[in-house]
Amino acid sequence: MRILKFAAIPFAMGLMFAANGAKAVTVVLGGGLAVECYSVAENGDPSEAFDTCSRALSDPQLSVRDRAATYINRSVIRLRVRDYAGAVADCDRSIQRWPSLSEAYVNRGAAYLNLERPQDAIRELNQAIDMGLTKVHLAYYNRGMAREQIRDIRGAYADFRKAVELQPDFQLAQEQLKRFTVVGGVMRMN
Repeated sequence: MRILKFAAIPFAMGLMFAANGAKAVTVVLGGGLAVECYSVAENGDPSEAFDTCSRALSDPQLSVRDRAATYINRSVIRLRVRDYAGAVADCDRSIQRWPSLSEAYVNRGAAYLNLERPQDAIRELNQAIDMGLTKVHLAYYNRGMAREQIRDIRGAYADFRKAVELQPDFQLAQEQLKRFTVVGGVMRMN
């Protein structure tokens, strides 16, 4: 079984706005362990990060939106340790609480991709793309991976190209594009 390189998105619980037209200020919604959960979700020790996020989720003062965002961040940790069913469950919890956080759909799509459920992954990734995801290049990349699983080579190629178009320095998508060639009008994967 081939290990897939998916793209997951931690959710920053913050809002950028201009103050006096001159500076950008970050206002963090929530705080404490929820903010720490975000900061360790992608790069921290998975065991420690999972514990931090779980403790944040036990805080009764955490707002509904921040609780949903913390579930997204914990799903990133679960994806990192290949707990794909757990990642789906955390994304489900996030979506139940705040359905407009498109990052949950990308992460649930990444989990489905790794569970070899490409049709479900495509559905989730389409939802994230339709919602106007900030890091939409990640959704296109993951959808390209899912399309490859169902042998939609043209669709996979188109999604990898779109990911690079949206984020020209996106290495994972650039590497995927190197595997495609067109010979006599027929697209092939190397």
